[in-house]
Amino acid sequence: MAFVLASGALASPANDFGAANKLYDAGKFSDAVAAYEKIEPKTAALYFNLGNACFRAGEIGKAIVNYERARRLSPRDPDILANLRFAQQKLGVDEVNAPPKAWQRMMRSMIDSHTPGEWSAFELVGIWLATLAAGLALWLRRVRTALLVASAAAFIWLVVAGSALSYQKFNEWTTPHAVVVTRQAEARFAPLPDSTVHVRLLEGTEISVLEDRGQWLLVERADGQQGWVTREAIELINAG
Repeated sequence: MAFVLASGALASPANDFGAANKLYDAGKFSDAVAAYEKIEPKTAALYFNLGNACFRAGEIGKAIVNYERARRLSPRDPDILANLRFAQQKLGVDEVNAPPKAWQRMMRSMIDSHTPGEWSAFELVGIWLATLAAGLALWLRRVRTALLVASAAAFIWLVVAGSALSYQKFNEWTTPHAVVVTRQAEARFAPLPDSTVHVRLLEGTEISVLEDRGQWLLVERADGQQGWVTREAIELINAG
């Protein structure tokens, strides 16, 4: 597990970031958590260090939240991915958080490997390449077939990039994602404290928020299990 701190946070005040790192190095992990949380704007490096501090402070669910935030900003960083995986394994939720079907895991891995900004850039490149190849095919008759094939390939890439971007944006706008940060959350059949418990969610379980009723939220686990949990039991990934 890569518990080495990131050396800098690009847009964060250097003095504050350095001071938080010193608290971490001194073993004052709770103080380091508080110090990292105050720094703005948040970067992948800052979220990574905050996740490490939460982990060392024994708040592994919150560590997963911040590793996920870091991963969204830097989806291919090996240290972020390694620490996220380690934290999930530590709590025994690595399998729970993965989609149940192999094709779903493959699709999620592919889509999550790039940020929305990167998929948007890929989409723009696909548009230009498809248009350019199709335009040249009208003039260069000797290589028309090759250019049409290239145009079709670029169009397919455009569709893939556009679909991935749309999925990420739609998912972000319509279904907030969160992590259980208490030792265990009781997901109930109804938003009432005396309602029957449907499923118990372990700390570190990643969930989708389907409905928000203030104190109570209807959530869904990766395997489709649903239930109502209290707001205090979870922390949204895309908040803060």
